[in-house]
Amino acid sequence: MNKNNSKELYFKYSQILGHQGPIYALSQDSEYIYSASADKFVARWNKLSEEQDQFAIRCSHAPFSLLAIPNQSQLLIGLSDGSLHLIDTILKKELKYIKAHQSAVFALAMNPQQKQYYTADSEGQIFVWDKEWNLLIKLPLACGKIRQIVVAEDGSYFIAACADGFYRKFETTFFNEILQVYAHHDGCTALSILPNGDVLSAGKDAYIRRWSRAGEKQNAFAAHLGTIYQLLQLGDQHYISASRDKTIKIWSMLNDSICQKLDLQMAGHRHSINALLSFNGGFISAGDDKRIIIWKDSQLKSM
Repeated sequence: MNKNNSKELYFKYSQILGHQGPIYALSQDSEYIYSASADKFVARWNKLSEEQDQFAIRCSHAPFSLLAIPNQSQLLIGLSDGSLHLIDTILKKELKYIKAHQSAVFALAMNPQQKQYYTADSEGQIFVWDKEWNLLIKLPLACGKIRQIVVAEDGSYFIAACADGFYRKFETTFFNEILQVYAHHDGCTALSILPNGDVLSAGKDAYIRRWSRAGEKQNAFAAHLGTIYQLLQLGDQHYISASRDKTIKIWSMLNDSICQKLDLQMAGHRHSINALLSFNGGFISAGDDKRIIIWKDSQLKSM
């Protein structure tokens, strides 16, 4: 047991090497995990074999965001030049090229209930698209970089993490802004909507804050030593944070207490951690050290 951990909930199972640059984003469909890197490649690997296959997309610019579209065998890629590429993952060909954003696309999200897609960039603009990729509306928020968009489970609203420190909430019928919460000094970088409607936010200030559905602060605590880039719910008992400080932390959903710290002492990442993804009862992490690490439930060690 690592001295940082009161209980070992997850352990490093394996890692995947292959990218030649920092990994910025991860996504998945029923069969594959996709990864996007500063080496300008989007690669994928098989969930069952946990091995990289021959699928690879060479991009003209660095891919900053990924969205595997369920049940459609499609992958959306957002690039640093603002372009969007929709790929057929079976035929391995481009279906659409969209040049609407004028700056890097950092956030991609899908709303299955409303049959909408959301894309957001480093200038603070959100574009809303229908299922055929017709532009419905452009929301020029002038809030700086939007790093993440999270859609409510019922599809009735989404929230956006903005560089001006606010997270913003929009309803998905007329796209009115219905809530604005100042969450983090120097910028809000990650969000998660909990099952009861509470919101977890994280930022450049290295804090995690918990907010009610109405935007009332319920808790705040220093979680890391650097910018927090990702928050991920893991089952109904824990959530995870990943940071520029090279660590991953597991937190109690019930009371926000720390349950485990995953760092270099546990063969973790050597540099900033940029992406998290749930996987087979555990999760995957990726970052600037060019590695994808698979973390599994420690109970599997004895099986």
